[in-house]
Order: sequence, then structure tokens, then C-alpha cells
Amino acid sequence: MTPINIQSHPWERQPAVASWSAWFFGKTPPSSLTFWLAGIGFLAVYLACSMLANSYQLDGFGITLWSPDNGLSLALLTEGLAFAPFVFLGSVLADTFITNVDHSIFVIFTAELVLTGCYAALAAVLRQKLNFNLRNVRLANVLTLLIFVPAGAALTSFSYCGTLYFCGSLPADQFFVAVRHFWVGDTVGMITVIPAVTSLFAFWSTPATSRSSYAIVSWIVFLLGSCLTFAILIGSAEIKQYHIFYPLFLPIIWIGMREGYAAVAAGLFLIQLGLVGATLYIGSDANDFHIFQTLMLVLSITGLLLGAVTSERRLATHLLAEQQAELARMSAYAKAGAMGMAFAHELSQPLSTVAAYLHAARRLLQSGDHSAKLTDTLNKAEAEIRRTREAMERIREFISNGKLDLQALDLTALTRKITMLCGEDAAARSVQVEIECNRPIPPVMADRLQIEQVLNNLVINAIDAASERADGRGHVLIRLTARGNRILMEVEDNGGGVSPDIANRIFEAYQTTKPRGMGLGLHLSQRIVQRHAGRLWWEADRPSGTRFVVELPVDGPDRNDA
Repeated sequence: MTPINIQSHPWERQPAVASWSAWFFGKTPPSSLTFWLAGIGFLAVYLACSMLANSYQLDGFGITLWSPDNGLSLALLTEGLAFAPFVFLGSVLADTFITNVDHSIFVIFTAELVLTGCYAALAAVLRQKLNFNLRNVRLANVLTLLIFVPAGAALTSFSYCGTLYFCGSLPADQFFVAVRHFWVGDTVGMITVIPAVTSLFAFWSTPATSRSSYAIVSWIVFLLGSCLTFAILIGSAEIKQYHIFYPLFLPIIWIGMREGYAAVAAGLFLIQLGLVGATLYIGSDANDFHIFQTLMLVLSITGLLLGAVTSERRLATHLLAEQQAELARMSAYAKAGAMGMAFAHELSQPLSTVAAYLHAARRLLQSGDHSAKLTDTLNKAEAEIRRTREAMERIREFISNGKLDLQALDLTALTRKITMLCGEDAAARSVQVEIECNRPIPPVMADRLQIEQVLNNLVINAIDAASERADGRGHVLIRLTARGNRILMEVEDNGGGVSPDIANRIFEAYQTTKPRGMGLGLHLSQRIVQRHAGRLWWEADRPSGTRFVVELPVDGPDRNDA
């Protein structure tokens, strides 16, 4: 046989090369249009941030007390080190045309090359060693940011200022002042900008339909509180009353506890912008702004930690709810499996015996033996068939919860109970549940547990349907009316209605449109109502929605039938 030569991709033969390439280029290789659009967009935003942060520059060294441009650089480099040329070009352009530093072109190129290298090294450590992800809002990710970014900024400040010192552009007596200035500006810039970028990713990835209407109220309260604090700061006669800054903790704590990490990150960025504008308006000097930035650093750490803990708690609650739903689904399947095993166990033995008796009877007939032995064999087969029927009756009674326990049942009180039990879940899903009962409803003779099961199933189905509305105005109405000697319970919703695919089979077993439903709820509900000598049907509600109607006799079913 001729050997087959299988040629593999170079990355398949050299996994280390593939890993290095993925690490260096990230998700956007330079050959893609997205890479160049991201780089050009970065340059535009970087230069705009440089103009915004150029107010508190240290003696023409290009070192400011707030560096959102550097925070933007680190954010871009965590997406891929291949963006380093854009970071270097942006810093050179900013030094040359915006900050107008007092350095030669050689010093500018050298210092910014060292700065870009420091940012690239910090981004590599964050991404590869610490698994930092710009799109992740988990608490571990936030702790990584708050611990290692200030440490990385400290090393970067020493490297950058050291380069300026050895190039003769930074006097020795100003070295530590410049390092402190640089560290404060870079740390606050990174801690406010990087979470803000994460907030943008979270906003874009969240469907508009899943955003809570309560978020608008939260943001209004946040903005009013922040604006009030800045108004007090601007109107204060004593500019150095830094305690005026402390009320800003209140709106940050508010938005962090209400909306989580992504919202508090956006709020911190807005407060930083407001702080820059307010201090420029009142004419604060560099020393005053330095103190404000220190307070801003404390505010950012507090807010980000609080928001991350809130988001982590919400995620844990969501995962717990999913696990509970999965357990409920598995429990339902386990019950169905147990019923199937019960059927198989109870029916297999008598059916096997019937088959054996019938086989024996057939052989007796073929042999021409029509004696009493044949009759006895057929009688035994008939007895086994009766035994099979009895087994099926026992299982049927088990499924239908046995005999009915008839008693006088107050349907109004039962309806209020079901509404109270489902109220919290309905409110969480923006669904309003109401009861309409204009006249006193006489008690009915019924099995309380089974009728409660029917009503609970219908109300839960209605809440599920109404919660799917895109406008968040779900509504469920439970109406009780008396018509002669019969009581009508109507459960209607304003959801999307019954799917035409199952409209004619809605009460059949295993008919469902729910991803995790078994299709037994309506089927069992109809059986329970029928055992009470009543009726259960559905009607299309216009302009949208569905109405399920339960009709029960006041006197209940015949005692013999129950």
C-alpha cells in the first residue's frame, strides 16, 4: 500500500507557536479590518482624552494628575499586544501636539517607547498570568485590577521618570514629585477608564428587553445626588473643604447596590469627569486636585468592590434559581420514570403469563383436545387479564391522587392564597396579578388540594405567558363568577396566546412549548376537573392573550363517582 501523507497546519505541528500568536494578537489579527478600525478609533479617543487631561500637567513634563489616555492604552493592550504600535504612536502624537512637553524628539521617542513597553508587560501579566478579562465583571477580576494595576503603575512611573532623568530632562530634585504625580494620574486613570470600558461591553452584550425599568430610577437618583454634591463644591467659599467630596460616596453606594459593577463603573467615570470640570471651574491648583484625586482613588476602590460583590451575589442567585429549576425538571422526569417502571413491573408478569396460557391453549386446539383442560387454561388467561386491569387501576388512582376528599371549599380564599404565593415571582417578572370577584361566591364541594393544584397551574402558566411581553406590562386576571348552581374560575393573561401548532392538542399529554416542560400540567388539570364533574377549556382573548375557564358544580360530583 502507498503510505498516505497527511499535511497538517503549521500551528497544529507547533502548538507553542499557535499559543504565542493567539496571546500576542488576541481576537483581532492585524490582517482583519476590525484590527485597523480599532487602532484608528483608539488614536482618536486617546488624543481626545489627552486634551481633556492636560489641565494639571507637572512643569511641562507631560505628567498629569489624571491620565485616562494611559488607562485606555492598557485596556487596548489587554485585548492584544499587537496594538502596541498604536499606543506608542498615540503617546508620541499627544506629547508633540497636545501636551507640548519641553523634551527633544529623541527624549520623547525614548520615554514613550519605555512607557509602551511597561504597559505591554503589565497587560501581558494581567492577561496571561492573572487571567484578567476586560469583558468579565466577576469579583476575582475586579480584585486583580485593584491590586495589580496600582503596583504596575508604580513600576511604570519609576521607569518613565527614570528615563527622563537619565536623558537629562528631569531634574533630580523633582524626580520623586514626578513619580508621585505620575502614579496618582495613571492609577486613577486606569481604575476609572478600564472598568468603564468593561461597562460598555456589558451594556452592548445585554439585550434591551432584559434591562429593568427600575434602572432608570436608580440612575436618576445617582445623577441628582452627584450634581447636588458638585453644586455644593462649586458654591463653597472655601475651596479646600475636601469633606464636601465625601457625599459622593452616597450616590456611588446607591448605584452599586442597585445595579452592580457595570453601572458603578460608568458612574465613577462620570464623577471623575464632573470632578475635573468642577475643579477647573473653581480654579483649584495642582495640590488641591492631587488631594481630590486621592479621594477619588478611595471612592473608586469602594465603589468597584461594592458593585462587584452585588453582581457576584446576583449571579449566584441566578445560578441557584437555574439549579433549582433543573432539580425540579429532573424530579419530574424521575417521577415519570418511576411511573413507567411501575407500569412495566406490574404489567410484565401477568402479560407474560397470559401469553403462556394462550400459547398452551393454541397447542391444545391444534391437537384437537377440546377437554376441560382447554377451558381451564382460557379461564386462567382471563384471570390474568383481570389482574392486569386491576394493576392499571391502582396506578391510575396513584397518579390521580386517589379518592376525592370532598369538603366545602371557599374559592375566593383559595384564589387569594394562590395570588399571594405567586405574587413575588410575578412582580419580579413585571407581571401584575389581580382578582375580580363582584359578588359573594358560595362554597363548592371539592377536593381542596386538587383544585388548588389546578388553579396554581393555570396561574403559573398565565404569568409565564404575560412575562414574555416586550413592553414589561404583563397582566393576569383571575375572575370568579357564580352562574346558577355552577362556579366559573377564569384565568386570563395578555401574553402571546396559544401557539397554533398545539391549539387543538393543548390538553393532550406531553404537549408543550416550554423548553423544560413535560406537557402534563394542563392534561392532569383537565382530568382533575372532570373528576369533579366539571369542565376546563380555553378561549383566545383579544387583542392578545388567553383565557382558561374552569367550571365546577356547587354540589360537587356524585359521591359514588368521587
